[in-house]
Amino acid sequence: MISISRRRLALATAALAAALPARAQTRTLNAFGHRVHQNIMNGPGGDVTAAWRTANKAEINWNTLGDSNAVQERVLRELSLAETSLDLVHIVNGRAIPRSLALLEPLDPLQQAEPIEDFADISPGLVAPMKLDGGLRGVPMRHATNALVYNEAIFEERGVAGIPKTFEELMEAARKLTFKRADGTQVFGMVFAVQFAANFLAFGRAFNGDYMSGDGKITCEQPGMVKGVAAIAEMHKAEVLPRNMSAMTNEEITTMIQQGRVAMAINPFARVVSYNDPANSKYPGRIKAALMPMAAELAGKVPYATTYEFWAYAIPKNSKNKALTWNLIRALCSKEGTLKMALNGNGPVRISTYSEAALAKSLPHAAIEAEAIKSARIPLPAFDQQARAYDIFTEESQAAMLGMKTAERAMADAAKRVQPLL
Repeated sequence: MISISRRRLALATAALAAALPARAQTRTLNAFGHRVHQNIMNGPGGDVTAAWRTANKAEINWNTLGDSNAVQERVLRELSLAETSLDLVHIVNGRAIPRSLALLEPLDPLQQAEPIEDFADISPGLVAPMKLDGGLRGVPMRHATNALVYNEAIFEERGVAGIPKTFEELMEAARKLTFKRADGTQVFGMVFAVQFAANFLAFGRAFNGDYMSGDGKITCEQPGMVKGVAAIAEMHKAEVLPRNMSAMTNEEITTMIQQGRVAMAINPFARVVSYNDPANSKYPGRIKAALMPMAAELAGKVPYATTYEFWAYAIPKNSKNKALTWNLIRALCSKEGTLKMALNGNGPVRISTYSEAALAKSLPHAAIEAEAIKSARIPLPAFDQQARAYDIFTEESQAAMLGMKTAERAMADAAKRVQPLL
């Protein structure tokens, strides 16, 4: 049996500590979010946090889930505790209600002391929903913005010369683009997933309509939204939209687009890359993205406000490592960090990122998407019963599309059902 004196043990311990100085000084931040939030930290654009980790002698411990609702429920539970072990959390716009924002660290003092690079470059429409009483509580980091997706090969086949300049011309083109090929294949002029109120809203916004205003007032009964829903009902009745569209999933719509069985669709810009995948698409490189045109009376006067959903970085008020977490947010939201994440598949929140040559090379529609986020707006403002209101707007819009109600009646019923939820 070997005996070791206390003195020799102390000397050995000190020597070991001296041999591992970096490890002893390393700090760890706990980040929590959706799996995609970690995935975009590494990829074709490189390791986004490598330089930050080295400079700050810090590591990031990622804890992620694959379901957005589960992520938000866990975040809200953590925010309500006396203290949380989470340092960096992700908030989706639909859950950015005042009660939740109040549990997040106010960021203006941090921004004034150590500002994020060119903060004004981040799309204003993304920043506004993350404010509480005018104060910033979250920094946008990722978005999914809807586009008008179209197959230029089918346009050429049917003699439609480019994207129509007004909504009325779009309706006419959709009818012309609905036809049956010689082999019996039915091609539809338009398609979209009816499970999402934002897709119905895409048509209302062509008339400057909305389900609700940004300050929470119901506006679906106004002419703009009614006209948009009525146009959808007209297309469905004329079978410009597939008769069974109410049962279609996004995966089925993707297949239709790739096979050339639909000329136009409403879907996020991010999906355009997969639509052109040579391994699955019959039209690689021919499926493009554009903005929905405004109604003739508004074209050139009011910019089209497409819909988007987004995530933001936030710091729990009950967390411990706020200064270091803010330092990380600054690095991730810098121009360099935003570009690297974009090259790794993230939807960049900075307008200037879209003009970067590296991104334009991998994203042909970069300039169009940049134009889109300048005036884009979220589908609904955040409030406690937002999810239920979203479902009601979807249900009533579907009822109008299927001819079960007039557009006027459907939107009036939607307003009546949503009002008690506010």
